[in-house]
Amino acid sequence: MKSASLHILCSFVCVVGSIRSGLAQGCGVAMTKNFSSYETKTTDGTCIYTSVLVDGSASCTPTPSCPCGSATHTPKAYNVIGSVGGWGSGPGQCVNCYLSYQNNQSIAAQDGVEFAFQGTGEVVCSLAGIFFSQGFPTGYISIAHTKAKTTSDDHRGHCQTVSICSNTSTPRCPISIVNEFGGDPCQPAYNCTSLAWRLTKSAPYECSLNGCLPTPDVTPSNSCTPK
Repeated sequence: MKSASLHILCSFVCVVGSIRSGLAQGCGVAMTKNFSSYETKTTDGTCIYTSVLVDGSASCTPTPSCPCGSATHTPKAYNVIGSVGGWGSGPGQCVNCYLSYQNNQSIAAQDGVEFAFQGTGEVVCSLAGIFFSQGFPTGYISIAHTKAKTTSDDHRGHCQTVSICSNTSTPRCPISIVNEFGGDPCQPAYNCTSLAWRLTKSAPYECSLNGCLPTPDVTPSNSCTPK
């Protein structure tokens, strides 16, 4: 199983009136834009994957007599995890065309090691410059391991669990429930990996469960990731 943290920011419509720089005298331009920026963070238990996407479209009136009809919009995305990544851009599109660009990055991660993540989505207009920009909160990502023991089984694949860690009383990502695919019976215990995220080094962790491997061994683990 895999879950992803998905944030959708700044989907809006606004009007830029009378952009006259570089336009013919008496040419008024009404520009409407509707762009969005998204970011995701996932893990497979070995690597961390991040993506930043920008998409949307705009309109310009009047197009026949004003240069806005010949303008291009270029999508750009900034995606950095640790020391990996940077800016990337997609092809320029006409003003009224739908555009989309996604910058994907990945990094091999050791258990518990945090990496700083930064992301921004932009659209650059050939006439007006940066036309849309939305940054995401800088934060810290890591992989966390936790062993969990089943405490109750509803026989529909919903396994109530409790973390069992011999090396820490406060695992970074506690496990309280494991869902068996297809409603399979619950196993005695699970070794689980999660994606841990926090905004600052002193903030609490937010965890997304990546997956759990079943095990019959309910002995507490000494390899859980502590807070």
